[in-house]
Amino acid sequence: MARKVKALLFLFLILSLLSCSKEIKPEEIEPYDICYLCKMAISQLQFATEIVTPDGEVYKFDDIGCMIEFSKTRDLPKGSVMFVRDFYTKEWVKIQEAYFVRSEKIQTPMNYFIVTFKTRGTLDKFMKEYGGEEFPYEQLETKILK
Repeated sequence: MARKVKALLFLFLILSLLSCSKEIKPEEIEPYDICYLCKMAISQLQFATEIVTPDGEVYKFDDIGCMIEFSKTRDLPKGSVMFVRDFYTKEWVKIQEAYFVRSEKIQTPMNYFIVTFKTRGTLDKFMKEYGGEEFPYEQLETKILK
């Protein structure tokens, strides 16, 4: 009986260790950070974006367009995560979970005119103030690579 309990505890320990996978998180933007693609300073935090690879490599960008252009020229490791920021709160959000608006009333650092949001609420607030064209994540590349 004691041997079975030890075996079950050992199995539980192994399963616990295997389930503790490291969550990929964005890195904060520092005052000295520059865009990996265009080499401009990242000064407008509401437009900052990042790609974080599973091994911890971080690529920072000043505009979502730079990040998408960069990702088209690189074979990023499987499991890499793209992050964007909410226009109002500057909170990070995974790109697949974000809301998108194209509005030429807001000049983004590299003039892609794409604004991102973490919630429907902040998107709605933006649409009331500035208007624009809302579009889904699946159309992002098309809107940027025009």
